[in-house]
Amino acid sequence: MSELKSSSPRRFTPAKAFDTATYIGFIIFVLSLPFGYSTAFLNTGISLVLFGWVGRMISERKIGWQRTPLDLPIALFLGLALIASLFAPHPSTSSLGYFWKLLRAILLFYAVVHSRLGTRWRHVVIAFIAAACISAALGLWYYANDTRLGIDFMGRIGLQFQEEFAAGDGFSDELRTELRTCRVPLSETAFHVTDRKPPAQLNEWRIDDPARDRRYTVRKGETHLMVYMIEQRLTGTFKMPNDLGAYLALSLPFVMGYFAAGFRNSFQRLRFRLICSTLILGTILVLMSANLVLTLTRAAWVSVAVAAIFIGFYLVISMLSTTISWKHCLLALSLVSVVFCVLFLNISTRQAIIDTVPRHIKGRFQTMLTHPEGFMSERPQWWRTSLEFIGQHPLTGIGPGRFRYEYQLNGPPEQYDTPYHAHNIYLHIATEHGIPSLLLFLWMVAIIYRSVFAMRQTEDFWGMGTFIGASGFLISALIYGLADNILHQRTVLLFWFIIGIIFYVQLSKDEFDEKTLETG
Repeated sequence: MSELKSSSPRRFTPAKAFDTATYIGFIIFVLSLPFGYSTAFLNTGISLVLFGWVGRMISERKIGWQRTPLDLPIALFLGLALIASLFAPHPSTSSLGYFWKLLRAILLFYAVVHSRLGTRWRHVVIAFIAAACISAALGLWYYANDTRLGIDFMGRIGLQFQEEFAAGDGFSDELRTELRTCRVPLSETAFHVTDRKPPAQLNEWRIDDPARDRRYTVRKGETHLMVYMIEQRLTGTFKMPNDLGAYLALSLPFVMGYFAAGFRNSFQRLRFRLICSTLILGTILVLMSANLVLTLTRAAWVSVAVAAIFIGFYLVISMLSTTISWKHCLLALSLVSVVFCVLFLNISTRQAIIDTVPRHIKGRFQTMLTHPEGFMSERPQWWRTSLEFIGQHPLTGIGPGRFRYEYQLNGPPEQYDTPYHAHNIYLHIATEHGIPSLLLFLWMVAIIYRSVFAMRQTEDFWGMGTFIGASGFLISALIYGLADNILHQRTVLLFWFIIGIIFYVQLSKDEFDEKTLETG
């Protein structure tokens, strides 16, 4: 009895209670990450993580700082970001809120590194993959039911046309003229969609124009009717198609790494549990890939494709260079060759596959090959303006979160779309934070790559999966960053969270190796 009484205080210490709070916070965070309308849960998870981390330090009366190679460049990067916020060209309009979002993401990174999850970090990764699976499944369900698609604002028309929309009996000449001013020239075959609506959509109307392959939605505002064009782009559980595309560009290669590790180990150890896990991961990858295609986010297509090619090459080389029997390798190579020949070399089969692809997806892909300027949209203009801003403020930048304001103020006179960022992570950092911050970011990327490369010798499923997934994640993130920004909204949290997992696994491995050497 005395032993039980003396052991119970050690079992239920305040430090362990705070560690549990951190663990629960991580689970809440990863489960809410792919759901754009769950901000309250997301913030609750992050707050619980930080509460557990800080609470543990207070209870133990020591900081217990875990040093990482990123400490110095991160400190300098944050310092320059703060300077850029304080010394912006127009300080009164510069918001420190963007600096806080960056700081919050980096604090999340350090919370992962300093957590005492032990093997429970695997639970966090499993919850992360499960949330991605649920989000992807819901995305396909939304798409099948023609909901949660992207919309593009076209313009405003008067409230006097509300009754005409409610009646749904065609379009008067006045309404057609008004819509034409919003860049909506309706053909003669356009019609109102008069399906029964739920009460929440009574002030919303649909227009279909099959002759022009266009669909529109009209929503009642306080002073006008707002006209939007419905894009055949999936938003899924996010608010915008590009948000979903950015999430998948970072998360899909990371999940792909665990599938590759499971596939590789399945040939070495024919275990039922491992094979089932690999099949489940493969199914999740199919769901996520389908969502990626339906977002029509071409930058994400390219970045994930490059990451997948890298992972595929690594998987083949590693399998051929290990102790896997030549019979298994020959069998796998034969299966892949047969599938490739049937699907791609056979003309009729290839044409049948192409015919099953929706027209808007084929058109989106063809613009990448035949019309590059259309593929890049207005990005070249945004990049040229970014270079002008960098030339004007090379050291301190224009201030975090101020690209849109400066573009409206000093951008080209004709602006069809006013962006919130430069649509290039490297130009964006140099524009808002200054050139020194860009150099620090590249320094951090080199350190992260070195840490990932150091994990290459791991042979277990979780270590190998993290190594392969982290490699694909970095490749995809940096390529996607050439045409978009990954350091804003939820993707900045996802970016630093995955980096935190990388360093947590690496530091845990180093500690294990040190203990092994000490014990002989």
